[in-house]
Amino acid sequence: MNCSNKTEPYWEPLLTIAYDELGIQSFDPMGKPSADIRMCRVEEIGRALERAYDLGLLVGNAVTRAERGQGQCA
Repeated sequence: MNCSNKTEPYWEPLLTIAYDELGIQSFDPMGKPSADIRMCRVEEIGRALERAYDLGLLVGNAVTRAERGQGQCA
């Protein structure tokens, strides 16, 4: 995962999903295998992916609606 631009609006919700579903508190590598490698249940990964997918749908819908609104005259 590219962590170079943590100011993107989606960053905090993704970290929240990772924390809630997988117990991951940060995407920054700690440099220790005991801190950087996790065992996760497939159900937890599935829930995290589903929530991230839903987030993408919501964000995409909001962007599309905002773009449609810009093309209209006031």
